[in-house]
Amino acid sequence: MTQPIIGYAGMTHLGLCSAVATASKGFDTLGFDPDAAIVAALEAGKLPVVEPGLDNLLASNRGRISFSAEVAELGRCDLIYVAPDVPTDDAGGSDLAGLDRLLELVLAHSRVDAVVAVLSQVPPGYTRMRQRSGRALYYQVETLVFGRAVDRSTHPERFIVGALDPRKPLPAPLDIHLRSFGCPILPMSFESAALAKISINCCLVASVTLANTLAELCERLGADWSEIAPALRLDRRIGAYSYLTPGLGLA
Repeated sequence: MTQPIIGYAGMTHLGLCSAVATASKGFDTLGFDPDAAIVAALEAGKLPVVEPGLDNLLASNRGRISFSAEVAELGRCDLIYVAPDVPTDDAGGSDLAGLDRLLELVLAHSRVDAVVAVLSQVPPGYTRMRQRSGRALYYQVETLVFGRAVDRSTHPERFIVGALDPRKPLPAPLDIHLRSFGCPILPMSFESAALAKISINCCLVASVTLANTLAELCERLGADWSEIAPALRLDRRIGAYSYLTPGLGLA
């Protein structure tokens, strides 16, 4: 097929950063949000999030991305990511109501042959329960980091894609889009993809917790963690990119 048109529904941190990254890869991109005030601010160059380099990346790709609050615009997209930020409460519970409303809106106003992918973080079982007969609905794991979202969205390490049948080839719009980033693509079941996201977070939490524990031990014993960490980074079993800097715990 020709170059697909990519849409993102939900212009908060995840959707906006991902949309700008897609435009930077040469795709005509739509940033949709049902909130006309958000769209008006974006059109005026006022971004609702602060990320290093995001303003410049958007400015350099402004000719390939448009913003709209008109649902009819979704009809011109070949692939639509549903990507609002999902709020969580103090107990870690996710409020999926906004995501559900936006997903319903996208499914109701997109073409039947358009591919729809949930990009927001969801619990295992979410995407399977929302399958529609005759529609292609996928789940793609997001791994953006606040403060590094531009780098993470433009240079991803890999794509994890949850599918109803991961043995089948990905539909052309999704496949073309993902391959443009030049990184591994890992299709798997919906449940495996959702649990892969949770597993990544668990490993990160464990790394930070371990670094904090060992740094505290250094203080008690008179050792220097800044001397020890470089030795760990040079161990291939741990690696150069390990979370070995003590800091606030993750939640």
